[in-house]
Amino acid sequence: MLTPALLLSLTLAQSTPASDMVLEYSAPLAEAGAPAAPEDFEFTAFTAGQQVYLGVDEANLRASAAADAGVVRTLMLGTPVRVLKAGARAKVGEYVNTWYQVAVVDAKAAPGAAPVTGWVFGNTLTPFRFEADLDGDGEMEVATVVMSNEFKARVRVLEPNVKPPRRVSSVDVAVASTNYGSGHGGPVKVTLVPAKQAGVTLLQLDSTPERCGDYITSYVSYTGSNGKPGVLGKAKLALELGGLMDPPNMSSFEVSFQPAAKRALVVRTNEEEEEEGEPRKVTEREVYQWQDGVFAQAKPVAKP
Repeated sequence: MLTPALLLSLTLAQSTPASDMVLEYSAPLAEAGAPAAPEDFEFTAFTAGQQVYLGVDEANLRASAAADAGVVRTLMLGTPVRVLKAGARAKVGEYVNTWYQVAVVDAKAAPGAAPVTGWVFGNTLTPFRFEADLDGDGEMEVATVVMSNEFKARVRVLEPNVKPPRRVSSVDVAVASTNYGSGHGGPVKVTLVPAKQAGVTLLQLDSTPERCGDYITSYVSYTGSNGKPGVLGKAKLALELGGLMDPPNMSSFEVSFQPAAKRALVVRTNEEEEEEGEPRKVTEREVYQWQDGVFAQAKPVAKP
């Protein structure tokens, strides 16, 4: 098993994924409540040579592309691996995805040593890995994002200096549907919002399908250690905002932060067509105050 010190020294395991990186897991609604056929699922495919990361903790690297194959090594959440080749589409448990043969990226391997290789199922892999002091305890945590079997984005945060199995906190976040009104799941992009911008370090998840429909921006926090290093905190959905792109009806929002006050300001704009055919535009402003790991909406001050 990879130690925390080894994990944090692995090469190319930095906290800035490519800006165009997207993770998707979706399926159309089936008739009469029947499950969608495996061939109808859409999910992010990884290519040979691409570096991705383990999005689950204590993941089993297997000797072949089978859920009951022998375990070559157990990998820590956030471990970087290089894709060697993709196998066949398969269903494992509640997931539909692809098996991948991967090589573990190990900066401490002896020069010329053959990398450790094996197979992992695609639902355990992610292009999103962030390393930052998320809870302000002076230690670096590792965060990843994968898609759950319920078609949500699952954010996991690992405390490298806490022993398993209780070193990971997770929270699920809704994503907008790729098939508006007729499907489950969709795409998500993830970025790190630094404390100097928001007052606290956050993960921002944007789910914006290319087609008309709803879209969602969510912010995830990690708090609760009270500044004590080596203590597992709690991942929380700090703020969730939704919009709509369905012309002539539109609903949008803009978010800005006041870092010193740990406050989020949201400006919502709603546009709709009235019966007379005239457009109607309404703008509302909302204030959210940081409290116990979330941004709670502040009550408006009553006018005298």
